[in-house]
Amino acid sequence: MSMEFVPELDDSNELDKGDKTLYQEITGMLRCTTELGRVDILHELSLLSQYQASPREGHLEQLLRIVNFLERNPKLTLYMDQDMPNLDYSDFLTDTSEF
Repeated sequence: MSMEFVPELDDSNELDKGDKTLYQEITGMLRCTTELGRVDILHELSLLSQYQASPREGHLEQLLRIVNFLERNPKLTLYMDQDMPNLDYSDFLTDTSEF
């Protein structure tokens, strides 16, 4: 999203029915993308998701900027170690007499 864009202050024209549906579809696809590991767009997407009922042209522009970002940066992913951490559960107890 553009650094200067403030979604709640956008006063551009409201989208017509076809563009509103497009906005909602793109938002849904991007939400699935965040669940697959693209957490780098999560904040911006959550800001724009608030306007699903009556999005404006500026909101759609910013949503398309996010799609463009994903096209330019296809390999950004979050990697996590699959091994279970080796925890000492006694650190979490307040009464250590149980051990």
